Amino acid sequence: MSLTHQKSMLKNIFITIACALMLCVPNIALAAESPVDVQEVFTSTKTIEGDAFTYPKGNAEMRLYRVEVQVGAEIPLHSHPAPLTGHIETGQLTLKKERGKSQTFREGDSFVLGVNTPPHTMGNTGNKSAVMWVSVASAEGVPTLIPVE
Repeated sequence: MSLTHQKSMLKNIFITIACALMLCVPNIALAAESPVDVQEVFTSTKTIEGDAFTYPKGNAEMRLYRVEVQVGAEIPLHSHPAPLTGHIETGQLTLKKERGKSQTFREGDSFVLGVNTPPHTMGNTGNKSAVMWVSVASAEGVPTLIPVE
């Protein structure tokens, strides 16, 4: 067998192995093709109560908040006049309804609150600072929360 023929056979073997590896590990091939990674974190059509969303009337306005709550701290009793999505980046927060049960959200959890969500508090019941991102679909001039006395 000639040296040229041996080189050609080796080349074909390496190409076959490379193709087999790409089929076995498709993410390697995709990662090389796309430097951008988009992952949907959360989608919902209902609030935590199971209600459909209702939006305030007026000029639409989107808001994004980063809320940091220290250990043992609590956002006082309030309600929301517009739907919002919350996402816990770190720590844990417990939503306590004025009447009803509590719900604890941990790192990576997402949820939707709306106009029919009963008045509630949101407190850090964990052992480290909690960070929550809140996106609100509202209207100009409409507050994000309404304190309840």
